[in-house]
Amino acid sequence: MKSRSFEEEWAAKVKKVRGSNFWQQVSSPPSARIERAAQKPRRDEVAVDEGWSLMVQGEVRADGPAQRGLEDLRRFLRQQLGLRLKSQAGPRQIVLALDPKFKGSQDRWKKSFELQVEPERILVRAASEIALLRASLWLSNYWSLRRNPYLKLGRRRVKPSVSLHLGADLWGGFSTTQAWVHGRERDDNFLELARMGLDGFPLMALFEDYVDVDPAGPWGALYNPEAKANRKRLAQLARKAARCGVYPFLMAYNPKLAPDHPLFKTRPRARGALQGGGAFRTLCASDPATRRFIAESWASLFGEIPELGGLLAITGGEGFYHCYMRSRGAVDCPRCSQRPGSEAVAELVNAVAGAIRSRNPQARLLTWPYSANHWSGDRDQVAYIGGLDPENVIFQTEVDKDSVDWREAGYAKNVWDYSMSRVTPSERILHQRRLCRQRGLPFSVKLEVNTSIECLNVPYLPVLENQRRIWENARRLQAQSIHSRWLFDGSCKSPSEELGFWTIWGQGTEFADLKQTMAAIARRDFGEGAAPQVLRAWARFSAGMRHHPQLDYYVGTYFIGAGQPLVLRPEALSELDPAFFGVFYWLWEDTATDDDTALVQKKPLFFSRPGFSALARRGSRRGQDVALSELQEMARLWEQGMAELEKARPLVPAACRKRFAREYTLAQHLAYTWRSGARVEEFLRVRDTIRQFSGQLWVRSGHVRENMRDYQRLVELARAELQTARQDLKLVQGVDFLDLGLRLDMGVASAVEILEAKICQVEKLLAEELPRWREELLKW
Repeated sequence: MKSRSFEEEWAAKVKKVRGSNFWQQVSSPPSARIERAAQKPRRDEVAVDEGWSLMVQGEVRADGPAQRGLEDLRRFLRQQLGLRLKSQAGPRQIVLALDPKFKGSQDRWKKSFELQVEPERILVRAASEIALLRASLWLSNYWSLRRNPYLKLGRRRVKPSVSLHLGADLWGGFSTTQAWVHGRERDDNFLELARMGLDGFPLMALFEDYVDVDPAGPWGALYNPEAKANRKRLAQLARKAARCGVYPFLMAYNPKLAPDHPLFKTRPRARGALQGGGAFRTLCASDPATRRFIAESWASLFGEIPELGGLLAITGGEGFYHCYMRSRGAVDCPRCSQRPGSEAVAELVNAVAGAIRSRNPQARLLTWPYSANHWSGDRDQVAYIGGLDPENVIFQTEVDKDSVDWREAGYAKNVWDYSMSRVTPSERILHQRRLCRQRGLPFSVKLEVNTSIECLNVPYLPVLENQRRIWENARRLQAQSIHSRWLFDGSCKSPSEELGFWTIWGQGTEFADLKQTMAAIARRDFGEGAAPQVLRAWARFSAGMRHHPQLDYYVGTYFIGAGQPLVLRPEALSELDPAFFGVFYWLWEDTATDDDTALVQKKPLFFSRPGFSALARRGSRRGQDVALSELQEMARLWEQGMAELEKARPLVPAACRKRFAREYTLAQHLAYTWRSGARVEEFLRVRDTIRQFSGQLWVRSGHVRENMRDYQRLVELARAELQTARQDLKLVQGVDFLDLGLRLDMGVASAVEILEAKICQVEKLLAEELPRWREELLKW
């Protein structure tokens, strides 16, 4: 059977994702009835009941954001709190007032509003419809956590602590794959991103897809007959999202052209450095004409589509390509090889930012030197920060990346990418924050708050203590912007995302204290009686995650959980089930834009050799590799958390059981993942030890007792793994939010198919392969 092209696979995958129950869930407003709290309103509070009316005041559009907010607030009160408020004016009123005299702004990023709470009137005043929409969502989110529609009497101004909150699209929306999500431009669910406090979401934007040039002109070699249709589709998406105060940000990819592309013959000075081991060339932005062309091409989109929010320029290791990015010093570019990289890249970023903001002053450009140290030679990007334009550019950096995290076991975890186990800010970000403050350069902090590199196979990790501390780290940095989730981490309205909402919008409320927010989430979602046990479970899960020893991408327990095969012969991987192999779509990064090899080429999703290492250099275990014991401790602590959830189960009220079942299933799947990960690592280590002492016949005979002892351990581990795989298979059947086949950042089999393949593989291992090897080990 001929394999399907990437386009066919992608279309089928998107259709399946958009037909899933989980997509429908994350796309829809919350509707579960909230069990009202027993507490009465305090003496300084007013309580809303069915005697109140809800209305909008001022010249608002019939289908505009203010009306959308009003309808959503009415729905929340009716569906979730059981209150049907009147539409006509009455003696007690909630009024959303669009007030041009209000001291506010039409600036899309300034969303403040005023609350004036009196015994018989709640007046919400704002200068823009978007701010009124945000006020409606703030009220429903606040009353949801209070579990009662109470507000403190008095007047106060409510505003977010950052002007821009950027995060990935909804689960099932735009991801790290550069392909368009068919149908997303027609969706009407962007309110769910606003509900979580988002102002914008990034989407992959390839220069070649949108550049609109005259085919007979000087840049005609880049002509794309689909460009106008692509721009029209992008505009449709932006208009839909902007109705909810959410704006697309272009995750901008500058051209990656074949080395012999015709453009380099007609425009030889545009010919940039060879990149990716000879796979492609970039455009050279040190050439003034080329730099203007790049800047004006991106800017034209913002002139044509004012609803775009801005541009995200990753200038480190991917995306916003320039001569230094993957070229080892731009050695074959006659211009860039003679310049400091930080100077040339800052010049390009400043030019693009200036051009964009000349077309749309409300647009924002964030530059993010993710992994730029490999070409800049500077951990903290001091020179790069020094060259950026404070008037037009926001500098973004990660809260934890490019650092080490020392652990009690005596080793330092290399945090070379996002981690949910490091819960303190790095030295690097603290230094960069000081530099930006000194220059007056706006600052954005990058977080991961649902998942992390340690485990990318679930919608979110229930490690709320760690996530709380990460959000608090961001708040202490006093940034102008927060980018809370990357494109592999779609919004699923998780508890951690809710913590983020109150990190940004909680000032002046009890939920500015994120510990109180966590407790309120637990009480609302799982009931008063079960909340203490759930909080203890989250604490155990968080402590367990802080023992995760290492980072890796999309392999083993980092991605397929308990589905890893137990590889006895690493030299014979081709004999394994195809379900254990997948397509890493993001490896397209290493190829020219029009080369789709990486989008169809399969690679192993598992470890065939030991995958973890953590050398203790301090303390009583100095000189020892403690990775396996750390994996085992993580699994033990997670299992303690599951015991707390078991205690909580009989205490969960009927209204909360569906939500509890989802949390329990997620946590149990992860418990199986961590225990399996420890076993697989031990299996591979023990296997290698036997191989080390059995290759030569005289060595084999001299180590027969030890080899048989270790062989028996392999059998024990395989039997335990078989049981875990069967348990996990039963658990994940029909659970689409754990279905790896629905991931839009990878091309892999479903979780069920992978676990079924694991069961078959381990059954054969126990019945045939291990006994056969035992016989070989006893021959000399």
